[in-house]
Amino acid sequence: MQTPILPNRFNPWQLAAESGRFDGELDLAVLPRLAALLERTDGTVKIALAARIDERGLRLIEGTLQTDLELICQRCLGPLSLPLDVVVSLGLVHDEAESVRLPDTYDPLVVAGNDLSIADLVEDELLLALPSIPRHQEIRECEANGYVPSAESEPDGGRRGAFTTLASLLQDSKRSN
Repeated sequence: MQTPILPNRFNPWQLAAESGRFDGELDLAVLPRLAALLERTDGTVKIALAARIDERGLRLIEGTLQTDLELICQRCLGPLSLPLDVVVSLGLVHDEAESVRLPDTYDPLVVAGNDLSIADLVEDELLLALPSIPRHQEIRECEANGYVPSAESEPDGGRRGAFTTLASLLQDSKRSN
């Protein structure tokens, strides 16, 4: 099955009025701000977005973005696979002042003109979904990449002792010489 081609730009106001939708994929490589944070950019983002006008007359864009990103773990500096399933729930507004009328269930999407880049929209939502400090959930995954936990990060509260840590550092430095 062929993936539908997504437009570069679209009019979100018109799309909502027509209850339009976008289903398709974007290459991660075409998202420069996100790509700068990734270890690899050879993946894609699956996009399923629908626009509509709700019962209060608000124009909305809702849907999901799904991708698997490969980042660098900031604890062990090894590869970190991060699957993302982002729920998008945006209320269209012309300016920041107008965003106060949106219910808390919608994030404001400020659209000053009549067109919007789909890549920018997708990239913004993915960037917001990233953890501020990417790292493996389990320290065992970091240890597999050669990370040795410090006394503060150990489950036993750091009872290993400073001399044990120094001894392991000395052994590491002897191996590298």
